[in-house]
Amino acid sequence: GTHWHSRFGHLVTYGAGYYSYLYASIFSADLWNTCFAGGTKAFDSDVGMSYWNNILIHGGSKDPNLMLRNMLGRDPKAEGFFNFS
Repeated sequence: GTHWHSRFGHLVTYGAGYYSYLYASIFSADLWNTCFAGGTKAFDSDVGMSYWNNILIHGGSKDPNLMLRNMLGRDPKAEGFFNFS
């Protein structure tokens, strides 16, 4: 009871959800900065169709890493997250 840090509940409950959200934010920042040019191409129909065809249309049926690589044209990087505002 008094040694809460020795239990693993914090790693599989709130903490796990928080870090998966943070991990997804890294990918979304990379997509935003690379494909949508930080917002300058947010309403570009060609970029939107590429996003639809490479990411959205597949739902959960395709490997997310493969979809990201196809959309970005490279492996995802974390650098965009640190420049994301």
